Amino acid sequence: MAESILTALFKPDEFFEEQSKKEASLSIPLGIICVYALLSGIAGYQMAVLMAPMYEIIAEGYGEIIAIFGAIGGFIGAALTWVVVSVIFFLLSMLFRGEGSMKKVLEAVGYGFTPLIAVAGIGVVYLAMIADQIQVTVVHDIMDPGAIEAAMGEFMAQPAMQEYTLLITVISVIFFIWAANIWYFGIRHARNLTARDAGITVLIPVAIYLIFIIITSGVFV
Repeated sequence: MAESILTALFKPDEFFEEQSKKEASLSIPLGIICVYALLSGIAGYQMAVLMAPMYEIIAEGYGEIIAIFGAIGGFIGAALTWVVVSVIFFLLSMLFRGEGSMKKVLEAVGYGFTPLIAVAGIGVVYLAMIADQIQVTVVHDIMDPGAIEAAMGEFMAQPAMQEYTLLITVISVIFFIWAANIWYFGIRHARNLTARDAGITVLIPVAIYLIFIIITSGVFV
């Protein structure tokens, strides 16, 4: 398993060319997604714990429940991302008369999530390191959107959270480019596409997403 993952990471063209001759197998990709989803769930739990005091007036005693929902949301969201990305690549490749099953696409996309495990892991570690530096403004009126927006603004404007946002944005861009390289070769072989068609199928959606996260993060504005 480790050899397959390493080959996919550093020799994706060679790896997926060989995989295209075999039946699709989701065992390793599913394991990769489970690790990524688990780390995302931990990050969701951490963030929910940090933000729970913001709503302590109306949710007193329910902080742990809020944190658990944060963890569940992080886990499910990460797993759904795998499916959504796979569907997007599959549908776009249909424009170029791509061949190959959806299962093959899920396999290729799953391997491509390996670099993103590093992003999730670094985020978890860094959040744990800065947790004691975070202060939260209590929202006294949950029905007041302005109060919630102001509290969230103060939360994200703290130096520790700004550093966290910058770190996650930078490493997300770096590791998403790595993931895109894996997806490019994976989809090219999984759907039997030309280099041009695989590039359009994979690189354009990834570029749009990266531009989106850079803009919405606000770290370079």
